Amino acid sequence: MARWSWVAAGAAAVAAYNITLAALSLTQREALLSAGVREAEVVAATVTAELESRLDTIDHTLSGIAEVLTAAPPAALTNEYVHRLLIRRHAVTPILENLLVVDAAGIAWASSSVRDMAPLDLSDRDYVIAHRLSVRDDMFIGKPVRSRMDGEWVIPVSRALESEFGGLKTVVVSLLSPERVDELIRAHRPSDGFAVLIRLPRGHVAACVGLADCSLEAEAEPWSEESSRGSGEEAAYLPGIHGPGAFVGGERYGVVTIAAIDRTRLLLPWQDSLPFFIGLSVAGTAGIVVGLSMLRRQIAARRWAMDDLAEANAVLEARVIERTRELADSEDRLRSFIRAARDAIVIIDEHGAISEFNPSAGELFGYRAEDVLGRNVNMLMPDGYAREHDGHLAMAGRAGERPAGRERQVAGRRADGSEFPIELTVGTRVIGGRTYHVGVIRDITERKANEDTLRRLANLDGLTGILNRRSFMEEGERLFAIAQRHARDLSVLMMDADHFKSVNDTHGHDVGDLVLKTLAATIRGCLRDTDVLGRLGGEEFAVVLPETGAAGTEVIATALVETVRAIEIPLAAGGTLRFTVSIGAASRNSDSAALGELLKAADGNLYVAKKAGRDRAVCGAAASM
Repeated sequence: MARWSWVAAGAAAVAAYNITLAALSLTQREALLSAGVREAEVVAATVTAELESRLDTIDHTLSGIAEVLTAAPPAALTNEYVHRLLIRRHAVTPILENLLVVDAAGIAWASSSVRDMAPLDLSDRDYVIAHRLSVRDDMFIGKPVRSRMDGEWVIPVSRALESEFGGLKTVVVSLLSPERVDELIRAHRPSDGFAVLIRLPRGHVAACVGLADCSLEAEAEPWSEESSRGSGEEAAYLPGIHGPGAFVGGERYGVVTIAAIDRTRLLLPWQDSLPFFIGLSVAGTAGIVVGLSMLRRQIAARRWAMDDLAEANAVLEARVIERTRELADSEDRLRSFIRAARDAIVIIDEHGAISEFNPSAGELFGYRAEDVLGRNVNMLMPDGYAREHDGHLAMAGRAGERPAGRERQVAGRRADGSEFPIELTVGTRVIGGRTYHVGVIRDITERKANEDTLRRLANLDGLTGILNRRSFMEEGERLFAIAQRHARDLSVLMMDADHFKSVNDTHGHDVGDLVLKTLAATIRGCLRDTDVLGRLGGEEFAVVLPETGAAGTEVIATALVETVRAIEIPLAAGGTLRFTVSIGAASRNSDSAALGELLKAADGNLYVAKKAGRDRAVCGAAASM
């Protein structure tokens, strides 16, 4: 072989070796970037979901307060009554710092933290202004402000009550500390270097972790799905941080979580490995050069080795052929992937004609591939959705190529005409100038059944297993309507576990939870199957007693007091815990107009029982309203 041929061969070998090393290094770099994107997506999605859940809890608390304030007569809305109401609601929503009631003029006159609150002017707050402009049954998330009660930063979340003339009557305000939101972010322990920022619907910063410059007074443009960059690598998601990140917006309340990590910090492991790759490159290049030089000298010295070299070339050629065959096999496997996939895959062209229908799709819909190829995909959908799908198809054609989009839950139709729920993910590709839409389909019949089961469980209190407040009120209103329509007896009991806060403070919340569960089980064991028991919140329980007059109610209430008094709960540290209840009862009479009236009368009797020393029942008829 000529000298320059050896030089060219050596250069090619060195180039191939170094290209391989560079590819390995770049693969490591891309893996780190992809991991950063995935972690940002997970952190942003999880924090957004949990913050939305907490806002949901706050919304339920505000709605409950609004219902009580709306149902109560004006004469009953004293500072003392509203203060006790706010305390009870605050007890079941410990994430809040405070609860306030503000009148139409913007003056706060009741609080869960102050018993006799001096009037406080909040008329300049954005939530008061917003509710004045539009009195709607929506929760309003205001910008972070410093509380005028203690000077601490808070995020106001409010709901308005409409007056009988359509104007603003009252604003119920809950105050959420940004520190609680910071704790929510830190609870997910993002990797070192990650920065997370939560932005409210109107552009205000609610909390941030990992940013050098973060102010609750900062504002930005409100987030929308159209303006979101989603997730990726090449973007500045947060000020001063350039690298992988993600935007995730809440679907219900519009809060946005932004998570990002600086590219330089993320790629430190890759940068640390560069000297290793450089060393391999230098050593490998030197080895290739030395090896080729030795080979050339050996061939020049011993010509008879040419036969061996020819044989070696033949072996190398055989390897090339084998590698070519393996590549062809790999391409065939790639083509058959769609047919081997466990998920149903249906590919259609821009006109909706089916061009690919894998065996899993055949099993799902009950068709053979030859029966559907070339036919319109609408044959796999119910008539109503088929018409809607034509519109989606036209829009997708104008949008051009896009990756797999968000999952949608729709209905599919089998060959026998039966309909069933499916989860559909669609991506669009342009191949050879033609547009194809790839749909990945899963049968979610079982998941829908599980969701229905969970929906039924939502009617029960998670701790005690009895009806929660909403379900109790619905069932109680039904029984009250029957008693009212047929002029039948009906009574209600309101009861509190005495000194329950002391139990929690002394023995811990686990023992407090055990007391509530034991109390619920004891009450349920003393009631009839037709009686309705519910937990209204905290240590507050209520019972509806159909077909029960005042005399029978007094017997039941007294028996409950005595039964609870005899309960002994063993403690892990030794000894037993005993507790008592106070009960207020009221019975329906001809003047009773609503279940809420009875519950209010029973609550008044409960208050009397507590003032009289607790561990007793006070019974009486409902007061006329």
